[in-house]
Amino acid sequence: MATAPPGTGSKGLMIRIVAPVLIVLAIGAGIGLAGVGLSQVLGWSSALSMSSSSTGAPQTASVSMPRDVGTVQSLNFEPATVTIAKGGKVTWTNNDPLAHTVSSTSVPSGAQSFESGNMAGNATYTVTFTVDGTYYYNCAYHIWMHGTVIVTG
Repeated sequence: MATAPPGTGSKGLMIRIVAPVLIVLAIGAGIGLAGVGLSQVLGWSSALSMSSSSTGAPQTASVSMPRDVGTVQSLNFEPATVTIAKGGKVTWTNNDPLAHTVSSTSVPSGAQSFESGNMAGNATYTVTFTVDGTYYYNCAYHIWMHGTVIVTG
């Protein structure tokens, strides 16, 4: 009766292929965890940390008006919806050469409406949201551009 050469059966496959893959994955995970720990020890900002409130929502958010959004109707504010904590801020940046606005269309009861006015290319506009609820806004110049800010208490 003939026997298979050593290392060619299913056990040999495990030893030659699967075991090294598992070792590489374990080493990579260890390096990743060590890097996060090292950054915290040395005071570096970690890519895993975020400024957030006790509700888990971030304190800040950024919204872009991407290039060509004023002429390409399939584009919109990016992201179109953001969620922040009560007391948090949203900053809009016009990355399009055309002028845009950030104009509230509906705000929660007791909240202030907001209006950026004309925002030329590279302009920014920031609003602090002190009332929780859902805020809707648009660009007064481009009707397809609309967004939502959700503020959690």
